[in-house]
Amino acid sequence: MLSGVPGIRHGTVVPVRFAALSNHQSSTRADDPQRRAEPEDPAPDHYDALVHPWPDPPRKPAGPNAWPRPEPSPGARAWTALRGLHRRGWLRPRRIGCLLVAFIVLGIAALWVLGRTVDEVTGLFGGRPAPVAGSPFDLVVPARPASSGSPTIDRITQRHKLIVGIHETPGLAQLVLAGSTGPKKYTGFDIALLELIARDLGVDPASTSFKPLAVSSREAALSRGEADLLLGGYEITPQRRAEVGIAGPYLVRPRRAGNPVETTEYGIGLPPGDEVLRERVTAVLQRAIDDGTWARLYGEYLGAPVPSPPPLAH
Repeated sequence: MLSGVPGIRHGTVVPVRFAALSNHQSSTRADDPQRRAEPEDPAPDHYDALVHPWPDPPRKPAGPNAWPRPEPSPGARAWTALRGLHRRGWLRPRRIGCLLVAFIVLGIAALWVLGRTVDEVTGLFGGRPAPVAGSPFDLVVPARPASSGSPTIDRITQRHKLIVGIHETPGLAQLVLAGSTGPKKYTGFDIALLELIARDLGVDPASTSFKPLAVSSREAALSRGEADLLLGGYEITPQRRAEVGIAGPYLVRPRRAGNPVETTEYGIGLPPGDEVLRERVTAVLQRAIDDGTWARLYGEYLGAPVPSPPPLAH
């Protein structure tokens, strides 16, 4: 420390001695040939760290070795795209609506083309005909089965079988064994006529379901829809004509043997008010009379002599 020197404040350290010492060492090394050959000691490694505690950041290299730019996140890319669309005016409500309509139309058209392609490939390899081309906006309504005009015939067609209320009567409807060990089945003149009716209505006669009914409960079951027809010696009376529909008479027999004056007329009981069904059944019976089937069945189930068939009520 120097004091009393002009221009130097009290307490100031002047590195004069160190500079002189450094000059002296340099001159000594220059004068001494042995020391002149010795290299100067490099500064210690920790010197820079003490003098420069915060080193400068590394500089970005130029040229092909330049650092890669960081990839933006998906959210940033989307936001940048939205800002670009907004600047260009594509995010206006009217344009957004037009774009939505265009996308919907294109999507429907693409689905239609894809569906046609799949159907054509399926028809090619599956043996099905190619579908008829049409607009993708057409609505296809499932077709309903055509009504026959008779609710009873419609029920028969939908269930694919007849339900017949039956009453056992010898020669007309009898339950017998089918063979020596087979199940019981109904047979007789009425059952043979019933097979003709079933075929005309489009159902299999073998699938007919028979429902045994007492004489007093047959009309009620027919009115409730529990049976489609009544067979098995169904006698025609004025009271029954008032309650249900009747097709016939298809058979007239003496009430007592040897007394041809008193006779009994037999018909087929039908649901009340179903005129379409009555006309269909009457037409079947008339064809059987006209082509000789009625006479052949009479002789097979009721024996000879075969009378003339009665006139049917139309």
